[in-house]
Amino acid sequence: MGLEIRIKPVESLVFRSDLVAIGRFRCHFSHPLFRDSGPCSNHTFVFPRTSTHIQHDGGAAFTGGPNTISIYNEGQRYTRTAVDEADVSDWYAVSDEVARDAIATFDDHVIDRPNRRFRHAHAPSSSGLYLLQRRLFDTLEHGEIFDATAVEETVMALLAAVLRSAYQTAGRRASSARNGVEEVKRTIAARPEANLPLRRLAQVAESSPFQLCRDFRSLTGMTITRYRHALRLRLALDRLPDCNDLTDLALDLGYSSHSHFTYAFRDHFGVTPSSYRARA
Repeated sequence: MGLEIRIKPVESLVFRSDLVAIGRFRCHFSHPLFRDSGPCSNHTFVFPRTSTHIQHDGGAAFTGGPNTISIYNEGQRYTRTAVDEADVSDWYAVSDEVARDAIATFDDHVIDRPNRRFRHAHAPSSSGLYLLQRRLFDTLEHGEIFDATAVEETVMALLAAVLRSAYQTAGRRASSARNGVEEVKRTIAARPEANLPLRRLAQVAESSPFQLCRDFRSLTGMTITRYRHALRLRLALDRLPDCNDLTDLALDLGYSSHSHFTYAFRDHFGVTPSSYRARA
């Protein structure tokens, strides 16, 4: 069966075929649909640009943001609470046929109910995966000519990478330290520009500094410092196209100088901020 798309008032499409669809979700925390926007219309994976706290029905809560890909089954119910002032996200929906085939490459026991296809609610997003997704989305949003088959193939590649990340990290989430790590992620997301001391973050997690470092890396695949830098740099992508002064942007994001920001950006994305802005 082909893909049927039902758009909510806070959404709009940038691409659609019978296999995949790509859209934007833009919802301020004061909007009635922010807390509960109803069940997910399709099998969907989402790359957030801002941070929110997500609670799936029957699942554990997690902090969604630029470092995390959220994953939803068709019909999935969930609620969100604010970390930032709005949920700004880019979403990718796939037909049930695509979802089933994709999952079968990672899981020997594909659940036969469409509302239970995806086992995992979220996955870490690598810098390369985030940048690939962002470039595809921005190209389509700006109305540039793009071969439809190439778009579909790119979404298939994104889905495979998302599922690989989800299945590779699934075992880590059983840790009893998960709630403390989620609180630290939420604290960092609320003030990504701040260099909060490790001792303060350990207090948030109700843990020791040593144990927090160990648990955070085990559960996220990143150190606390790298997680914070990744969040800052992904937030920078929204501001770069209209930025007149990279030094001001660097300082706003918590970097000590233009050169510090440029070094971190190039280390994370493989290009300089100026190069990215030129292509945006």
